[in-house]
Amino acid sequence: ASTRTSSLRGGDTARPLANMLWRLARYLNISTISFLSGSWFFPRQLLPYSTAFAFGTRTTMSPARPTSAETTWPDYLQRNGDCGTVQLAKLFPPLTSTSHKGSHGRIAVLGGNEKYTGAPYYAANAALHCGVDLATVFCASEASVPIKCYSPELMVQAIYSIDVLDGIHSEEQNLLDELRQYEQTNANLLTNELHEEDVLQTMEMLEHSDEKQHILAQQELNTDDRIDTITYKLEKMKKIGEELDQVRSRRDALIMDAVKSVTEMFPALHAICIGPGMGRHPVVFCVVEKVILSAMESKLAITLDADALYMMSLPEYRQLLEKLMQYGRCVLTPNVMELRRLAAVLDNTDKNTASIVIKKGASDVITKGPFEIQCAQEGGLKRSGGIGDVLAGTTTAFMAWNSILYDNDSAEGQERLFAAWTACCAVKTATKLAFGKRRRALSALDVIGNLPEVLDNMERDVNKTGS
Repeated sequence: ASTRTSSLRGGDTARPLANMLWRLARYLNISTISFLSGSWFFPRQLLPYSTAFAFGTRTTMSPARPTSAETTWPDYLQRNGDCGTVQLAKLFPPLTSTSHKGSHGRIAVLGGNEKYTGAPYYAANAALHCGVDLATVFCASEASVPIKCYSPELMVQAIYSIDVLDGIHSEEQNLLDELRQYEQTNANLLTNELHEEDVLQTMEMLEHSDEKQHILAQQELNTDDRIDTITYKLEKMKKIGEELDQVRSRRDALIMDAVKSVTEMFPALHAICIGPGMGRHPVVFCVVEKVILSAMESKLAITLDADALYMMSLPEYRQLLEKLMQYGRCVLTPNVMELRRLAAVLDNTDKNTASIVIKKGASDVITKGPFEIQCAQEGGLKRSGGIGDVLAGTTTAFMAWNSILYDNDSAEGQERLFAAWTACCAVKTATKLAFGKRRRALSALDVIGNLPEVLDNMERDVNKTGS
């Protein structure tokens, strides 16, 4: 507490000088003077660190970390004043008499199974409480009824059944195991055939004896039996292979039906959040992979959270993760454990990474390649389950607004980075307000309930700055 107080006082003392230097920088068009003024985030240009981003790690060559007072929403407004009007004006789509349903955002959440029904609800409901107009949840059929009962405002669509996927996955694995057993048995039979030279040597020793004729007959029978056994097993393997193809065809049909249910809505969406409550079913991962690739082709804003991040940490999806890291409309929201998994799979220190990563913690760190912003907004002292889903939904709302306010090719990423930082500030502030009211009883729903007030105050701040 004493450290925070001293940093705040230091910021207040230095603020007049910082404002004067900022105005001088604007006049001279010199952005590097920001290092002299000590400011952290600027509306027209983000200042890159001298080191590449490697999933939240920085080398000792980086400048000193900014103080908490320099990375909060109020401090941004105080430091930048009217200089931030351009960027602030592009945070919230205006409310006008000509607005229609969908003008302020249409988002979707892909997640939810028989065990986790709250996570997708929190994410979608948080986006609605931020101010988006429409929110759809794509989930397992086992989760659709509970989520529908949570809120009449959500559109909920079941796109697959976990029970059906479990059955078809188990059937496929059983056939694969049986096929491997037959392959191994045939290999052993072929290996154990009698060598021709050994047979000839035995025949020469016995010459024309009756025992020789008996051995020849027995060898012929053994060979015939072995050939019959191998032939039978090859026919069985062929049959298993045909059954396996049929099972995989049914599986692929289920995957494509689920993918189609999601992607056919892409033209009507501004952003999609993937992962909350999704689970770790391997067939669901196949669905998600195709949905992500289609979303990238459609230039749709993507927020990845929870189980989607676990999926990205698997070696078989490394190429997909590398593509996402170069997709400018993607935001990843990992916690500490998820960050470690991603770092273990993707050893990437490329400072030109296009996607945005929100490293969640006491102070959220938001990065995009060499650019980094720290959200030191004070939050509550209770960390309840579901708050990460609230952040995912809030981030998705801001990404949807970014898609509405900017042309697809005009927002080069700095505006999205600023929007992601603002989303973190909003959730931290809502968490603090909720904690002040609920204390130890704080839940994710309490945080969601405070989002409208927080967002309204932030928008009022924007309007005051622009007036």
